[in-house]
Amino acid sequence: NTAGALAGWIVDPERIKPGTQMAPNPLSPDDLQAVITYLQSLR
Repeated sequence: NTAGALAGWIVDPERIKPGTQMAPNPLSPDDLQAVITYLQSLR
């Protein structure tokens, strides 16, 4: 996953996959970047 795809899924999952059970996550830009960096480190 690219950083952009991860950001889209985290911030507005309903837009990426309509009907998803995951709620939107209103993160600050810095927090969003930290989550993306963490998720990418798990590869």
